[in-house]
Amino acid sequence: MTHSRKAFLDKRKHDQYHQLAENLNVRARSYFKLQQINNKYELIKDGMTIIDLGCAPGGWLQYMDKLELKNSKIIGIDLLPLKKQSEFSKNIEIIEDDFANIEDYVDGEFDLVLSDMAPEFSGNGAIDRGRTHKLNHETLKFAKKHLKKGGSLAFKTFEGEDLDGVRKIAKSIFWSVKDFKPKSSQMKSPEFFLICKEKKE
Repeated sequence: MTHSRKAFLDKRKHDQYHQLAENLNVRARSYFKLQQINNKYELIKDGMTIIDLGCAPGGWLQYMDKLELKNSKIIGIDLLPLKKQSEFSKNIEIIEDDFANIEDYVDGEFDLVLSDMAPEFSGNGAIDRGRTHKLNHETLKFAKKHLKKGGSLAFKTFEGEDLDGVRKIAKSIFWSVKDFKPKSSQMKSPEFFLICKEKKE
């Protein structure tokens, strides 16, 4: 094992949210990101149709499952396979595909679109920010087409030169667009979330 890899694992081991995820037997620290987003903005309500874009490894689905949304329909979609799908409730459907192909599986619109997606990182900050913002554009395009009027979207983004363009598109689609960085996001990470509410049309 390389020194850098060992340092990364040691750092993760001592991260409070990584430890908390292990203690509570949740799939990923991302569980706590959605928990903190929802505690502040109250996006998730029973009776909704919700989609989680890029849902693997399943932390956000697991959080919603624990809310016992018995009258909701929750869909998780990702190109990566999701382990132990049988652990989820029957009202959670897992689709292994690109989210651009959602119409092959689902008719109708969603009340809430969620995304903790990030691109595969190269290690070059400028390239990675660009890839993230390109993915943000695809997420907003999806929301514009598949989200109900009045619906909400929460998605991950990064600081960078293209962020103003992402915000401009978001504000053209939603009445309310706010920045939020959950405490469970690593302090040095440039990630935060755009919370978009009240789709205009």
